[in-house]
Amino acid sequence: MFRLLRIFALLCLAASSVMAQQPDEKSRDKESPSPSSPAENPSLSTQLLRSFQTIRVQTDTWLAKPERCEGALQKRREFETWELSVVRAAHADVVVKIDHQPGWFYYQYSVVHTPSQTVLASGNVSAWDGTVACKKVADLLIDRIKRVRPVPKKENKDQKDKKDGQT
Repeated sequence: MFRLLRIFALLCLAASSVMAQQPDEKSRDKESPSPSSPAENPSLSTQLLRSFQTIRVQTDTWLAKPERCEGALQKRREFETWELSVVRAAHADVVVKIDHQPGWFYYQYSVVHTPSQTVLASGNVSAWDGTVACKKVADLLIDRIKRVRPVPKKENKDQKDKKDGQT
């Protein structure tokens, strides 16, 4: 009993000395400047989503074949506008991984930046088959990229020709 009391007293003494070493308030002259806005200092994942150019699709299920997922991505007009490309080689800027748990209608996906192993997006979709799952994953991926990478508006060729003719 006496031993437990002595251990408790030592713990209380140690805690009070730690508390005494911590300042109660920040001094006003040492305050750090206000953090910059996210537009001025984007996160690593935002920078990576803005800059990648090549995508590789890897599926661990026979229900969602890589060709189906690649096609679903390439059908989106933003894919062409951003000048992205699908590669099947081992090296790509981004790998889209899709998996399926047998017996369920959930397909898990993740988007990983290959060199840094940073997860850029992840989640799951519900679908009856792999084709629908690939389309849903492609839609979610493009929507995620749209948040940080604007889609340039295309001008009509007629308007572009008029501009070129006037200058």
